Amino acid sequence: MRRLIAIGAAVVVVGVLVYVFVGRGSSSGATELPLKGHAQALSGDASALTDPLGSFGLTLLAQQAKQAAGNVVVSPASLHAVLSMLLNGARGQTADEMRTALGLGTLSQAEVNQGWADLITASQAGKKPEMSIADSLWLRDGVSFDQSFLDLNRNYFAAEMAKLASDPAKAAADINAWVKKNTAGKITDIVSPQDFSNTTLLALINTIHLKVRWTHFKKADTVPQPFTLADGSKVDVQMMQTHDLQTRGAAAADYNLVALTTSGPVTVWVIVPNGSQTPETVIAALQQTGLSATLKAATTRPADVSLPRLSIKYTAQDLTGGLEAAGMKRAFDPNLAQFDGVANVHPLYIQSVIQKATLEMDEQGVEAAAASGLIVGTTAMPVSTFTVRADRPYLVVLTEKSTMAPLFMAVVRDPR
Repeated sequence: MRRLIAIGAAVVVVGVLVYVFVGRGSSSGATELPLKGHAQALSGDASALTDPLGSFGLTLLAQQAKQAAGNVVVSPASLHAVLSMLLNGARGQTADEMRTALGLGTLSQAEVNQGWADLITASQAGKKPEMSIADSLWLRDGVSFDQSFLDLNRNYFAAEMAKLASDPAKAAADINAWVKKNTAGKITDIVSPQDFSNTTLLALINTIHLKVRWTHFKKADTVPQPFTLADGSKVDVQMMQTHDLQTRGAAAADYNLVALTTSGPVTVWVIVPNGSQTPETVIAALQQTGLSATLKAATTRPADVSLPRLSIKYTAQDLTGGLEAAGMKRAFDPNLAQFDGVANVHPLYIQSVIQKATLEMDEQGVEAAAASGLIVGTTAMPVSTFTVRADRPYLVVLTEKSTMAPLFMAVVRDPR
C-alpha cells in the first residue's frame, strides 16, 4: 500500500478542510442549545448541511486566496450561519439569490433551520464540550421586528436577543465583549464604531470556537526543516512529525490528503499539492469533485506525516464582493433587497459583512476561532408610528422658524 507523506506545504488548504471541524483542550464553555436541536444529528438532519457548507467554503476560500498574498483561514460555517439566520427574513428574489450563494440546492428553509439546530446541538454534546457555536441578534429599540423571524432564530440557532445600543461606540463594545467571551478571548474586535450609524437596525453575529487535543506528535520529534514558499525560496520551520500513523488518507495525482483525529468532535484534514500543483489548483479540483465526496473516499492506511506548527490570524477581505460574485446581489441594494420578514421597515438591506478567524496547531492539538457579522440597516432613521388625536382640549404653539422663538400660543378648549 502506498504510504502518504504530508509535508504541510500549503497552509491555505488547511482552511478548506477544517470548515467546521477544527480545534486544542477545552472550549470557552457550553452555550445555550437550540430548543429544536437533536444531539445525534451528525448522522441525521445536520448532514444535510455538509455539501452546502463544502461548496460555500471552497468558493469563499478561493475568493480570499485571490485577494491575500499570505496565509488565509476562513470559517464558512460561521458566515453561513449568520446568512442562514437572515435568510429567515428574506423574501422573493432576494431569498433565491441568498439560497444560491449558500449552495442550498433543493433544501427547504425548514430543513436548513433544522440542520443548523442539530449541528449546533451535536457539536456541543457531552459534559465538557470541546466545540462551541454561539449566535446572537442585536436589535435596535423602537423597530417592529417580525416575531416569526425572532422565534425561528431563537428556536433553531439558539440566538441570544440583545439591545443594539444607539451609540456606535457602545454598540461595538457590547458586541466585541460578547464575541471575546464566546471565542475564549481569541477574537476581541470583530466590529468597530464605524460599522454603526443611526440607520443600523440589526446586527447578526456568530462565533465558533474549537479547542481539542491530539496525541500524534511529540515535541521531541519536532525539528527545523525547510519549507518551500510560493516563489520557490526556502525557509526553516518547526516541523512536527509522526510515523506509521494508521489513518484515513488518499494519494491522488494532484495531491495527498490525510486525516488527523482529535479528542473532540473534530477531524483535521491536511491536503498537500503534488508537483506543480498549488493550493489554488487543488481548490479548483475539489470544487469539481466535491469536498464531501473526496473526503469520504479516503481509506485507512499507514502514513508518515510532517506538519509545521502554525499560528494564523486573518480578517476576510471584501466579503460583500465575494457574495455578489456568487449571485447574491439584491441583499446589498437598498432599492432591491426584500427583507420583509425581518422588520416592518423599508428599505432594509445588508450594510456590511465581516469575518475574523484564527487557527493554531502544535504538538498538543488545534485551536480555532471565528466570528462573523452582518450589519443590517435602512437608508434613513426609522420613525416609530404614533397617533396624535386632538379630541380633547389641547395647546397650539407657533414659533419663528430659525430660532424657534414662540410667537403665538393657544389653549384650545372648544374648536367650534
